[in-house]
Amino acid sequence: MKTFFLFSISYAAFAAVLALLVRENAAILLDLELTKLLALTWQFINYLKLLGIAVLVFLYFSRHSGLRARIVRTLYAFFGCLLFCAAFSITKTSIPYLMPFYADEILANIDNILHFGVDPWEIAHRASAYVTPSLVETIYFTIWILPAFFLPVIIALTDESEARRNRFMILYCTCWILLGNVLALVFSSVGPIYYDLLLGGDRFAGLSDALGTSGLTDSKLGKLQTFLWHDYVSQAQTFGSGISAFPSVHVGVAMVVALYMAERSMYLLIPGLVFLIAVLFCSVFNGWHYAIDGYVSIGVIAVAWILLRHRISAVPKFAPTRQHGLS
Repeated sequence: MKTFFLFSISYAAFAAVLALLVRENAAILLDLELTKLLALTWQFINYLKLLGIAVLVFLYFSRHSGLRARIVRTLYAFFGCLLFCAAFSITKTSIPYLMPFYADEILANIDNILHFGVDPWEIAHRASAYVTPSLVETIYFTIWILPAFFLPVIIALTDESEARRNRFMILYCTCWILLGNVLALVFSSVGPIYYDLLLGGDRFAGLSDALGTSGLTDSKLGKLQTFLWHDYVSQAQTFGSGISAFPSVHVGVAMVVALYMAERSMYLLIPGLVFLIAVLFCSVFNGWHYAIDGYVSIGVIAVAWILLRHRISAVPKFAPTRQHGLS
C-alpha cells in the first residue's frame, strides 16, 4: 500500500500541473479539492461508526496475524485514497478543456443498434413502477461510495493475501485512470441526459419526460444533474462537478468490487453480481449513461482481471518470488 500512496502523490501532482496548464482559476479549484478531501474523510468516519463493531471484531481475531503491518498499510491506503480521489476529480473536470464533447451521437447510435432499435433507457423505465428515486440514489451513491473511494482501505485492513492485494490495487487504479481519464478523454461524451442540451433537438425528450414522471427530476439526483450541467456551461467546474459518460466508472468500480467479492468467498459471488447489475441498471435508468458505457467498463475490467491473474499464475511456484505491484 505504500506504493499506492506514493503513486497517488504522483497522480495528484500530475493533476495539479494539468489544472494549472489548462484551467482558469486553478488555485480556486485546488482549494475546493482540499475541501473535498475533508468531506471524504468525514464521510468515511461516518461509515466507520456503522462498521465499527465489525471492524473491532475482525481486528480481535486477526491480532496474531501481523496486526501492526495491517494497520500501517491501512493508513497508507487511507491517505492514498484521499489523494487519489482528488487527483481523479481534477483530471476528470479538465476533460472538456482538452477534448470537446463529440462522441454522443456515435454512442447513442451504437446503443440503439445493440438493443434492436430501442434505446436502453426505455427498457430500464419499463420497471419504473418498482423503482423509486430514493432506491436509485441509495444504490448509485450511498452504497457505491464506500467501495468506490475506499476499497483500498478495505483490502489493506482485511486481506492477508499479498498477491490478491496487489492484483486488485492495480485493477482499482486501472478502473479509475484508464476508464475515467484515458478512455473518457478519447471518447469525450456527456451522456443521454445532456444529449439534447449539447446537440439540440429532442432525441432524448422521452427520457426527460420519463425522469420527470418517475420523480427523479425533482430528487437530489435530478438536482445534481442540473447542477453539473450549469457548472459545465458556466465553466465553473466547482466542487463535485464534472461530466463524462463513456465509459462508466460507476459500473467499472462495481465490476472490480464484484470480482473482489467473488475471489474472497463463493458466498459473496451472488451479492457481488447483484450489486453490479443494480449499478448498471441505475446508470441507464437515471440517464447518466448509455448502456454501452457500462458494457465496455465491464469488458475492460474483466480483461484486465484475467491478464493480472495470468501474470500472477505464470510465476513459477518453486521460485520464492515476492509479488510486485501497488502494495
